[in-house]
Amino acid sequence: MKVSKRNKNVVVLTELEHKRKSVTQLLLKLESYLFEPQTHRGFEKKESLKTSINLTATKTDSLLTILKMNNISIMESMTDVERQIEECYALELEVAKYFLNR
Repeated sequence: MKVSKRNKNVVVLTELEHKRKSVTQLLLKLESYLFEPQTHRGFEKKESLKTSINLTATKTDSLLTILKMNNISIMESMTDVERQIEECYALELEVAKYFLNR
């Protein structure tokens, strides 16, 4: 079965939107009192993670806006999309390490 270009675009946009929501959830977890750091180093790491989360969220929002508004073929922008998804995965891993090592 042949998948249309439009369907591929929808799948890619959906994945990118899912990653954006995931980044929002990371920030909510990080702000939870359950994960308050106990050391100065922990507070610094938490602030660094919050900055990274906000930057990633902004970049993901910008990419989504560009892809949706300009009717750009997502397949032509696949490098940017893949880079953004990888950045989200890396951030999820970094936050998970923080939660385990705090």
